[in-house]
Amino acid sequence: MKRFFRNAGGAIITAILALVGVSAVNAWGPERATFTMEKPASYVTFDSITDNQSSESVGIGDERNFVRVRKAGEATFKDKVEISDEDARSGQEFEVYVFYHNNAASNYNLTAEDTKVFAYFPGIISGNSTAETGAKISASNAKPTSVWDEADFINNSSVGVRLRYVEDSATIYWNGGRTTAKISENMFTTGALIGYCAEGETNCVLDGKVPGCAEYSGYIIYKVKVEQASIYLSKMASTDGVNYYDNVTARVGDTIHYKVVAKNLGSIATTKIAIKDQLASGLEATTDAIFKDTATSGATKTEALSSDFFTSTGAQTYQLSVGGEGWYIEYDAKITNEAFGGESCGAAKLINTVYMDYALADGGYGTLGNQAAVLVSAPCEDEPEPTPEDCTTNPNLPGCQEKNCKTNPEMEGCQELPNTGPLEIIMAIIVIAGIGGGGYYLYRTRKTLNKVESKAKGEAPEDKAEKGEESKEEKPEQIAKDSSQKPDNMVK
Repeated sequence: MKRFFRNAGGAIITAILALVGVSAVNAWGPERATFTMEKPASYVTFDSITDNQSSESVGIGDERNFVRVRKAGEATFKDKVEISDEDARSGQEFEVYVFYHNNAASNYNLTAEDTKVFAYFPGIISGNSTAETGAKISASNAKPTSVWDEADFINNSSVGVRLRYVEDSATIYWNGGRTTAKISENMFTTGALIGYCAEGETNCVLDGKVPGCAEYSGYIIYKVKVEQASIYLSKMASTDGVNYYDNVTARVGDTIHYKVVAKNLGSIATTKIAIKDQLASGLEATTDAIFKDTATSGATKTEALSSDFFTSTGAQTYQLSVGGEGWYIEYDAKITNEAFGGESCGAAKLINTVYMDYALADGGYGTLGNQAAVLVSAPCEDEPEPTPEDCTTNPNLPGCQEKNCKTNPEMEGCQELPNTGPLEIIMAIIVIAGIGGGGYYLYRTRKTLNKVESKAKGEAPEDKAEKGEESKEEKPEQIAKDSSQKPDNMVK
């Protein structure tokens, strides 16, 4: 049962692909009947012969694969072409090939009507990705009405690239390339009419009529240029004017040397650039911003940049020509006490960010930013203890208040005793009472023993002398009675 549903699902998917005109294997469509050069079609249909090796087709082979690409200057059109970093930087051109052929046999005298070509290519290809270019051939009396095919651009560059149509490059060829004509750029929008021009014909009109047979077939080639929008901006700082870094360490009063570098590493020229560098609080420019254009021919061009460079408006600068030379800006700034908010000591990190707004010749635009940081520190000295005179004139000075646990809780003995709960307090009282009671009992027992021994010896009792009481003579019988008691019994 599982196998049945798996196979049934595959059949359903294949049917759906056929209905929408998509080949499950190749980047062409729709699925259609095919023919050979020996057995062409009996009706108007385009690009359905599978073994076309005639000179007019430049040996295309399977006509369903009628869109090919190549790097300009190479000999062979292929299904895929790769774009390298160098291609992007240099603005390499590529050619797209579109073949068309009314496959109706000549003896049927069938002419395709309102034949048009519609072509497309990717405007932007992301880094390390693939995008398709393709074309569609259509005719009002063809079966199917239209056919299409695609080829691949593979961008091996790590950055995105643009493809731009090379103006007036679209050309249609017949008779093995001996006859040519320009084709309308409507080919990239609503579609452009194509047709056939005989060899030697000078006033060829593309009227959308294409007779059946290989001798009336033709192909179109147009060019696209690879462009890379890659604007580079950096900012670095230096304390010696020689070695530049993203972060430097300095002190108040030091001079920081800044350098801003801009380059165009791509192949699209800029049309407008505004650059600004608002200084962080604690930095004060001590020199004008000097602009140095290294992209000019001959010696480097140097001039003072507009003061708008240090404002939110920004200064307008020279354009960035392609090729990567670019230009740079230099200026100096001094570190002031404002680095610590007006204080004379502390620690701070002064971050400066330079911004550049740019517009490109192809209509693109963007904003870049880059920053450099200065780490500033100055130790704060301990405050001296106030003198009695200081406290007399200004009793609110720190250190002049009376030193007690409220004003100086860090004083010895001012720390709070450990917190103890009610249960702990009760237990402590019981323990202390027990210890006290036991001690008192032992004390009284010892006193009684001493008293008995003293009487036995005829000595005066000490406790009465200690208490200051009059010594009274005890009765003999009482003495006898007391002396007859054993000490052990007294202890008990």
